[in-house]
Amino acid sequence: MLKYKLVACDLDDTLLRQDFSVSEKNLQAIRRVQSLGTRFVIITGRITAAALPIIKSIGIQEPFATFQGASIVDYTTMEEWYRCDLERNQIVGILRYAEMHNIHVNIYDHEKIYVKALNQWTDLYQNYARNVEIVPVGSLQAYAFEKTPKMILVGEPEQLKKAEKAISEFIPSHVNMFYSKKNFLEFTNLNATKGHALAFLADKWGIDPWETMAIGDNFNDLSMIEYAGMGVCVENGEQGVKEKSQYITGTNENDGVAQVLEKFILS
Repeated sequence: MLKYKLVACDLDDTLLRQDFSVSEKNLQAIRRVQSLGTRFVIITGRITAAALPIIKSIGIQEPFATFQGASIVDYTTMEEWYRCDLERNQIVGILRYAEMHNIHVNIYDHEKIYVKALNQWTDLYQNYARNVEIVPVGSLQAYAFEKTPKMILVGEPEQLKKAEKAISEFIPSHVNMFYSKKNFLEFTNLNATKGHALAFLADKWGIDPWETMAIGDNFNDLSMIEYAGMGVCVENGEQGVKEKSQYITGTNENDGVAQVLEKFILS
């Protein structure tokens, strides 16, 4: 009997190498665990339009979660199983602070990213988003949007640390604030986390938490790492995430995902 029936995996800096490719060894390991009956799902912070081409290239036809778990989509039908957005009125104070302090902000829908203006930070973000349209709309405080699956403040680490401290004084209790990279301070609804997405899928498929594995690298992955029966951090991950994980595997450049799948499922 399989000990782990469901594996949830992050993309950037976990499954993906620095050039955003997936190694052949990782691909083969994923296919082998799938052939045994283990479900392998992607749970990522990426916008849906940026995640879907990668998931297609890997050949994973399972439901997947994007925007840190704010959306769960059935791959075969593209039906959205779960959606949990930030309402505009929940984040307008954060937008006001960011624009007052000249901090770049992204908001989203499934296909596009909306920003105040194109700049060095949109250039940086485009390196990750890859071929996703970034639309300048002027002040996001004035822009007529109702909701967004997530919001990101993008800037230098010291600038974001100051912002984090200031925003923590007035952030609504139902909004998450966390880092996904040193230049990305993210915000989601309290019920939009990777851990919640993993729990949603496990419950839907009748899989117990101890029968799940989660693999990640950064603080946005902590909720699913802590939920899973086996929480795994890649060697290149953040120290604080390693400390909360039950196992440290190899780096994203050294087939870390394949290593842990071989050790705990395929051996």
